[in-house]
Amino acid sequence: MKLEIGYNHPFEIRKYAYSSETLPEISLLYLSDLHFNRFSKQPAALIIAKINELNPSIILLGGDYADSQKGMHHFLHFMTSISHFKNIFSIPGNHDRWRLTQIRTIMENNNGTWLQNSAATIRIGNSTIRIDGGPPDTTPAAADLSILCLHKPIDVRKTAHHYNLIFAGHLHGSQVVLWSTDKGLYPGRFFYKWNRLSADLGHCRYLISKGLGDTLPIRYNCPKDALLIEVRDFSPSPNIQPEK
Repeated sequence: MKLEIGYNHPFEIRKYAYSSETLPEISLLYLSDLHFNRFSKQPAALIIAKINELNPSIILLGGDYADSQKGMHHFLHFMTSISHFKNIFSIPGNHDRWRLTQIRTIMENNNGTWLQNSAATIRIGNSTIRIDGGPPDTTPAAADLSILCLHKPIDVRKTAHHYNLIFAGHLHGSQVVLWSTDKGLYPGRFFYKWNRLSADLGHCRYLISKGLGDTLPIRYNCPKDALLIEVRDFSPSPNIQPEK
């Protein structure tokens, strides 16, 4: 167990493998809760370097980008530095409401697609990939891979069968983890039902990030993280498993 105080602590990449005979070999990176501020120069540089190292096919940005106007400077640098990636999709978080227009403009000026309450469909190879960036769709999407990108984890059990992957952040793992089980991270799990790392909902995997930054920079046994899904062709039926 480790106590972290301050902004310049490392983060981890939680890797999962998704097997499919029909999809091309691609990777999806979900990053959420950057919470950039005046102290974020080094954290931003480390995140940019890791994105370039991983070279994902699709980047999903899950909201809460900056906590101050000085943090917006680092966010602009962040977006400029990853703008060479082709498939960048973003949604807002609750901390973005005060700078929503500015954040959206920076996103769209740097090759990002804004998906607030909307969806986008792209083709990679011969496969169609749909990404929803708002409330869950109530009708199935005609796509080879259907993704829901959220900021705050919500109960999606009634609509999860429409998706293969659902991503969320927001909870930061509650920043203090005293123990964990398959049901969640405690004691935060007592207060937030979806304070957990993942959940299997039929053929859909619900993955929840602990975020890459905090407004109050204190964590205990709760390392920051981003989520990487690697699509591979090695199984007769689609499934997703964590990679050790």
